[in-house]
Amino acid sequence: MSERFDVVVIGGGHNGLTTACLLAAQGKQVAVVEQREGLGGLAESVEFEKGFRSAGVWHGPGNVSKETLAAIGLRDLTLQDPPMSWALGESGFAVPFAGPMDRTAFAIAQRLPAEGKNYARYRNFLQRVRPVIERFLTRRPLNLLDVEHEAPMEVLTRALGLRMLGAHDMIELLRVAPMPVRDFLDEHFEADVLKAAMSFDALLGTFTAPRSPGTTLNQLVTGCMTGATVRGGNVALTEALVSRARSQGVRMMTGSAVERILVHNGAVHGVELKDGMVVEAAAVSASCNPKPVLLDMLPVSALTHTTEHRIANVRCRGTAAQLLLAVDGPVEFRCAPEDEPVQHARIALTPDHVERAFDAVKYGRFHEEPVLDITVPSIDNPSLAPAGKSVVSVLVSYVPAQLDGGWTAAARDTLTRATIASIARFVDGFEARVIAARLSTPADLEADFGLPGGQLHHGEPAIDQTVIRPIPECFNHETPVRGLTLCGSGTHPGGSMSCLAGVQGAQAVLRSMKARAAA
Repeated sequence: MSERFDVVVIGGGHNGLTTACLLAAQGKQVAVVEQREGLGGLAESVEFEKGFRSAGVWHGPGNVSKETLAAIGLRDLTLQDPPMSWALGESGFAVPFAGPMDRTAFAIAQRLPAEGKNYARYRNFLQRVRPVIERFLTRRPLNLLDVEHEAPMEVLTRALGLRMLGAHDMIELLRVAPMPVRDFLDEHFEADVLKAAMSFDALLGTFTAPRSPGTTLNQLVTGCMTGATVRGGNVALTEALVSRARSQGVRMMTGSAVERILVHNGAVHGVELKDGMVVEAAAVSASCNPKPVLLDMLPVSALTHTTEHRIANVRCRGTAAQLLLAVDGPVEFRCAPEDEPVQHARIALTPDHVERAFDAVKYGRFHEEPVLDITVPSIDNPSLAPAGKSVVSVLVSYVPAQLDGGWTAAARDTLTRATIASIARFVDGFEARVIAARLSTPADLEADFGLPGGQLHHGEPAIDQTVIRPIPECFNHETPVRGLTLCGSGTHPGGSMSCLAGVQGAQAVLRSMKARAAA
C-alpha cells in the first residue's frame, strides 16, 4: 500500500510542524510522519501521573519571535513578558538572574547593590550586538568553506552588519565569543551565585562547563534570542502548531516510524515505514537528529565514505536528565516576591559547583549535589495539574547517559532523592508533598525520542558544530541526496524552541523542489 504527497516531513516536533505549516501555506500536500503516538517531540505534554501532565522536556516558556509566529500563521497566540528567573544559593539566599531588564536589574540591586548596574550594562551589551546575532540565527548560514561562491552582496551585507556595531562593540564581540563563559561573566559580575545561574544559558544540556572555551558564544546566542514568550508555555505553542497544521490539511501519521528513505538515481522519491507502507514524495525533510537520518535511513551507496565518517563523528553527548514531580499544593519558594510566584529557578551555587558537577559526568557519574534548572509550569498553565496541585519539571544537569555501574533502580532512586532534597532546601515541606516522581535519564531520552546520546540539542552546540551544522556536506539544510533536506535542531541555527530551524528548513524544501523542477 502507498500514498502520494508533495512533501514528507520526518518527525513531528516543533520544527517539523513549523516546516509542515509553512509548506502547506504554499499549497503543498504535506504528510508528517512521527514514530511516537503524540506530536510535539521534546515539547510534547505527556501524563506522567493521573491528572498530572508535563510541559515537555524543553520545559521553559520558549522564545519564538513575533515575526516567526506571523510567518507560520499564529499571530493570535498571546505573548507576554518572560517571568523573572531566580538563582538559589547558600543559606536560602536568592537573586533574580533573568527577566524584563528594568525589573530584574532593580530586584538584583535590592539584594546585591553593586550587581544591579552590572546587570544593566550586561543586558545593554547584548542589546547592542543583538542585530548581528539575530542575522546569524534568522538567515541561512554563509558557507565559510566555499565563500567565493557566495553572492558578493550577501557577504558584504553580513560584514557591514558587523562593522555597523562600531569599532568598540565589534572588537568586543569578536574577542569574547571564543571565551569560556566563566571568564566572560567574571568580567561583568562579582556574585558567584549570579554567575553560576547565568552560565547555564550556555551550558544546559551540553558537554561543557564554565571553564570550557567557546561557551560564551552559546551565552550570547541564548541571550539575544530571549524575548516575549507564549502564554501557556511550550505546550500552548505545540498545540497551536498542531492545530494550524491540521487546519491546512497536513496529514499526521503518528505511531509510524520510518524504516528507510527511498532513493533512486541520487534523488529521493519517498519513505518506507516499518509496517511496510510506502509514502511517495518528491521531497523529504527530516526534523529528527541528522545522524540516524543519514546513517540508518539512507542506502549505503547514498553517502561517500568521507560524509559518512563526518556525520558519524558529530558529537552528541547528552548530559541532562528530566525529573517530573507531581506535588500536593502550590510550590512556594521562600525567595518568592509577594506579587509573583517563582516559575523558573536554578540551583547552581557557584561556578566551581558547576565545574565539579561536570567533572563527575566525565567519568560516568553524577554529582551528589546536582545542578538544577527548575520550572513550575502549572503556574502559567493550570491545566497541567488538578486544582490545588502543581507540576514541577527539573532538568538535572551533568547526568551521564552511560552511568558507571548502570542505571539501576538504586541509582535512579539516589538521583531522584538528591534532586528533591535540593529543592526542599528552598520550599518548606516539599519532600512530604511529592505525590509521584518520574525520572528520564539521557539513556531514556535517547530511547523515547530517538536522540543519539540523549543530546537535547540534536548535536552539541560547540563552536565548530554551530558555525557548520551538522557537517559541510549538509550545509544550508541540504544533503548529498537531491530532495532530502534537514529541518530540525541538528541543523542551523540549532536547538531551543525558536522554530527557526523549521522556518529555514521549509525554505530549503522549496529551493530543492524548484531546482528539481528546473532540471
